[in-house]
Amino acid sequence: MKPHSSIRSYLLVAIFVVSLASLAFPAGVAAKELQAKPPYVGLTVNNNSQFDFTLWLYGPEKYSITVPPNSKESMIVKRGWYSFTMKACNITEVGTMDLNIYQIIQVPICGGRALAYDKPHEIDTSEYIKPIMITIRNKTFEEIDLYLRTQEHDYFLHFAPLEIKKQLVVRSKDQYVYSFVACDALQSGYYTARVSPPLDLDCANK
Repeated sequence: MKPHSSIRSYLLVAIFVVSLASLAFPAGVAAKELQAKPPYVGLTVNNNSQFDFTLWLYGPEKYSITVPPNSKESMIVKRGWYSFTMKACNITEVGTMDLNIYQIIQVPICGGRALAYDKPHEIDTSEYIKPIMITIRNKTFEEIDLYLRTQEHDYFLHFAPLEIKKQLVVRSKDQYVYSFVACDALQSGYYTARVSPPLDLDCANK
């Protein structure tokens, strides 16, 4: 075979292979594949509170995670927007969450806020759950069983004579109705968590 014929044959084969490749992989496909994001992303929970933290996610997939107090756990989820239900400080709230990017959920001590954090990639649960610590003082020399309630939340607390307790309550409902028995009579009234002084349990209704 003549040298020129061999070179021409190789060129024809090369042109055929390139043409076939262009049909199999249209322009831009390879570049798009390189830019495509992985289908999963990481989610980390830092629970610095004194209660279990539980998160339920509903979106492209369903997930749930429970993290004990003062601990950290991670999971992998499918990317996308999710509706969530979270329970922190024994309070439950709902919302939406962007899990197209890696997120860290910061759960601060109940009644507090997370320290400085990276907003695009971190979520402070105190933005959703806003409890408040109130002080309750038994001013009598009797044991008291206190019932403290709103339409959505209620608390049953036992007090020894002259005992003082701090109680975490849900801030979103300010006014509470309370009742207890002391001095052989039913004592009751209203308490506003944000603006009232400590709740004193005495025998005002005697």
